[in-house]
Amino acid sequence: MRDTITGRFVNSIGNRTCLNCGSDKTYLEDGKHQVWFNYKGGYICKKCRGKLIDHPKWHPIHSPRRICFKNRSISLSENPRIGICNWCCAVVGVNCKRTHIHHLEYHEGDPLKDTVELCPSCHYKESWRLRRFA
Repeated sequence: MRDTITGRFVNSIGNRTCLNCGSDKTYLEDGKHQVWFNYKGGYICKKCRGKLIDHPKWHPIHSPRRICFKNRSISLSENPRIGICNWCCAVVGVNCKRTHIHHLEYHEGDPLKDTVELCPSCHYKESWRLRRFA
């Protein structure tokens, strides 16, 4: 229900309601005050703000432009994946759910240099081989 004065969503008691999850509860600051954030003409709770704004999940499933490079996540300007494993020719959506970018060698100036796109199975096998026989 919308508040007639502010036009924002509130529940019947007059408390704020999260636009994302519909909850009327949020975290308490200093054990007294509720923490709400303005979002698209209403409010969201602290938990939803964390999910939507502060720390969205950036995984290749959610953002194919992200790659891991030397234990850090890098966002690229365009998607480096084509959706086919370079070793076994598995196709995303047919033989596997996604592909991984595997670095044969790391180059500080160019994170995509000497990389291959592998299905999870081939990536696991290659990672195991490198740890076992390196």
